[in-house]
Amino acid sequence: GVSFMQKSQHEKATSGSSTAVVVNGEFNLDNISRLSLGYGTDPASVVLAASPDGWVVESYHNARANEQRVATLLRNFSNLSGEFRSDSGDVLSQYGLLESQAVTVRALDASGAEVLAVNLGRTPKGFPGQFMRTPESNKVYLSQTGMLSHLGVYGEPEPPKAQYFLELQAIKESVPNLDGMKIRDGDVTMVLTKKFGEIEPAEDSPEGTPATVDRNTWEWLLDGRIDTDLAKTKIDGVLNSCASIRANDVADPAGSMAEYGLDNPLRSITLTRMDGSEAVLEFGNSREAATGVSAGTYMRVSGSPTIWMVTEYTIKNIFKKRDDLKAE
Repeated sequence: GVSFMQKSQHEKATSGSSTAVVVNGEFNLDNISRLSLGYGTDPASVVLAASPDGWVVESYHNARANEQRVATLLRNFSNLSGEFRSDSGDVLSQYGLLESQAVTVRALDASGAEVLAVNLGRTPKGFPGQFMRTPESNKVYLSQTGMLSHLGVYGEPEPPKAQYFLELQAIKESVPNLDGMKIRDGDVTMVLTKKFGEIEPAEDSPEGTPATVDRNTWEWLLDGRIDTDLAKTKIDGVLNSCASIRANDVADPAGSMAEYGLDNPLRSITLTRMDGSEAVLEFGNSREAATGVSAGTYMRVSGSPTIWMVTEYTIKNIFKKRDDLKAE
């Protein structure tokens, strides 16, 4: 970190207004077309780009981006100001702002013009802000708040990671709108169907008025019949797990489906909606963690090219045997 005495010496040796706007402009998802986040000599550790279908992580399989995180980044870099610290190129290394040390943020507008360019350095001890400068200037400023966290970087500057910006909600279904599920695990298949409750017609209803379906209450049929050994809460738990799955990473959709185990997947979940449509979740092989990639099981949702990675915890919550679903 930079000591108080060093800061005082720099301030005495320089003349600059105490606070200045370092980045001019209001930025949002509509007026920015591309964001490049880098570190040191690599200007594009992460590249985020607007596409007709929304923002994508262009540098990582063109995967769907978490637009809330992109919008938060742009908002926090809009009209970014800081307190002046130094204008001496000789001390940039102490601020973590040499070309080889800094995290770089660059943004292009819809015309392709660069409208945001700032380098981020170290976090000073005892202060919440970030040392920063524009690439063409040696003037160092201290932001009021930490800026690296908006890039998923915590602590000292390091290359931003694409995973921070991924949209990882693989599937999100409304549980009351689901009528059932088919769980296929190898050569064993269980078909679980909701048998909904009924609301009797009011006493003053015309004779012959039928009962109405109560989609908020149900019991479960296993392969078309009531199985009194099974616990409703346990089956509900499986359905809840299937209806909302968050991945921990994505894989290359252009990769080998055979390698992923998705050319002929041995496990699948079919969710049936109230309108009769289906969502099919297919599960393939598992991979070990390696540099830059998370461990997990390959998963695909029907109608989408995205290859998701889901955790072992998710798999265990979904693929239950009949005995696992028995009441205690």
